[in-house]
Amino acid sequence: MKNVMPMKTSALLLAFSLTAAAGMALVGSPARAVMTLDQACTKFSGKVNDAVASGNLTKARQIYAEGSKRVASHFNGATCPNVKAP
Repeated sequence: MKNVMPMKTSALLLAFSLTAAAGMALVGSPARAVMTLDQACTKFSGKVNDAVASGNLTKARQIYAEGSKRVASHFNGATCPNVKAP
């Protein structure tokens, strides 16, 4: 009988640890790192340029449209003047 309580405590600690580990695995690293407008525009420009360089203008236009919306929504309507529409 004397070992029952430590076993329950150990089981609870194990369950808590596994739950916490599972939660951390789901979260992983942050999905989106906080960045400045300049950093976002640089990343956005790179994605558009890569699509243009690959010869896929349809994809480049899609990336430009979606990226413009994301930048505007994350930076209070700001734009990236260095990124031109393909």
